[in-house]
Amino acid sequence: MSSSLMKKLKSFFTNTVLIIIFISFIGVNLWMQFGVGGISDIKYVSGGKTIPDINLYQTVDNLSETLTAFGAQGRVYYLRYQFRDFIYPITYGLLLMGLLYRMIKPRSINFWVFLPWIAVGFDFIENYYLRVIFYDYPEIYSSKVAIASWATSLKWFFILFSILIFLLAYIKRRRKNIALESKTV
Repeated sequence: MSSSLMKKLKSFFTNTVLIIIFISFIGVNLWMQFGVGGISDIKYVSGGKTIPDINLYQTVDNLSETLTAFGAQGRVYYLRYQFRDFIYPITYGLLLMGLLYRMIKPRSINFWVFLPWIAVGFDFIENYYLRVIFYDYPEIYSSKVAIASWATSLKWFFILFSILIFLLAYIKRRRKNIALESKTV
C-alpha cells in the first residue's frame, strides 16, 4: 500500500504538473493581492491595515482595531477575499508536497512529504474562525480569537518547517551528488 501511494505520487508530480501548480500558486497569489476586494483594496479602505491571516498572533484588542479600521466595506471585501483563501492553501500544499516528494524521493510512506498538509489544515481552521469572528463583529469572543490565533501560528510554523525540511533535503542531496562526483574523478 505505502509503496503504491508513493508510486502514484511519483507519477503525479511530474515536471509539467509541478510547473502548473507553481503557476497556479503565483496566479492565486496575484488574485489575492490585486483582484477586486483583494489585499490591496482592503489596505486601501482600511488606511493601511492588512489581513489578520498574515500576523503570527492575534489578540482581541488588535483584531478589534483591525476590524474597526476595515470598516463595513473592508469587512465585506475580507469575507469575499476568504473564498480565495480557501483555494490558496491547496495550491501551496500541493506545491510544497511536490517539491518535498521530488527532493526526498521516498520509496515508502514518508511523513515529511505530507507535512505541508498539516499547515493546510491549520490554515482552514484559521479561515473558518476568522470568518466567524468577522460575522460576529462587533462582538468579538476571546475563545474564537484564541483558536484562530493558534491556528495562524501553527500554520506558519508548519509552512516554515516544510520549507526547512526541503532545504535540508536539498543540502543532503547536493552533498551526496558532490561525493559521487568526487569518487568518479
